[in-house]
Amino acid sequence: MGQWRNVAERVPGYRMALALRDLTRPGDRRAAALLRLRRPAGLFQPFGTTGVDRYPAIFGRLREALQPHPATHGDVPLRLLSFGCSTGEEVFTLRTYFPTATITGIDISAPRIAVARREVPARQQKTTRFVVAASAAGELPDSYDAVLAMAVFRHGDLADGPARIGAGLSFDRFETAVSQLAVRVRPGGYFAIRHANFRFADTAIADGFDAIMWDESITPHYDRSGLRLRHVATEPCLFRRRYDPDIASRPDDPVVG
Repeated sequence: MGQWRNVAERVPGYRMALALRDLTRPGDRRAAALLRLRRPAGLFQPFGTTGVDRYPAIFGRLREALQPHPATHGDVPLRLLSFGCSTGEEVFTLRTYFPTATITGIDISAPRIAVARREVPARQQKTTRFVVAASAAGELPDSYDAVLAMAVFRHGDLADGPARIGAGLSFDRFETAVSQLAVRVRPGGYFAIRHANFRFADTAIADGFDAIMWDESITPHYDRSGLRLRHVATEPCLFRRRYDPDIASRPDDPVVG
């Protein structure tokens, strides 16, 4: 069955036919089909696969790093950004780790954000914000204590690890997008990234960050030219931004396209 599917996927128009079929399906399959057909600027991962508390080790380490919060002055709460938040499960999970934080979720899919907004409890309306956007360009630099991009900069079509990158991805697009996220982290704050097809450590802006946590590598990785990397056993998944004014002073990147 799997071998037949691999052959079928190479038939011209096969993926388009699947996307058109999924337009009639309910829930996230329709949202993914809309993204695959429209291909909006900034799209990396059309699929909105998500779940509650998918990264307990990373979230727990982040809680340890931010509590007590060294940048708090008076009653100023922590500010967290979940990029590629899908229907909001990651934001709601972060709320259990950081009950008093102000949390923003960004996703490229308007239907997914609509679902997330409906699920916000009334008591959390003032501290939970969901935004439809393809990038973090609309957020202020140095404004978040932690930014998370979990299973965003990848594509399900690369799960089998082909020798060369495909699916419309490129390292340049990845670097632009993660650089936009990185400059939103305050000096001394944290950037979490997991299951990306490229490595944050290969970007220029990563020079201003120190890796503080590693995890098993289960996603195919590619180098700057798009060639598959071999023998990547572990990957850094949580970084701390150094107090480096050069990062904050760089001009903002353009919207990812």
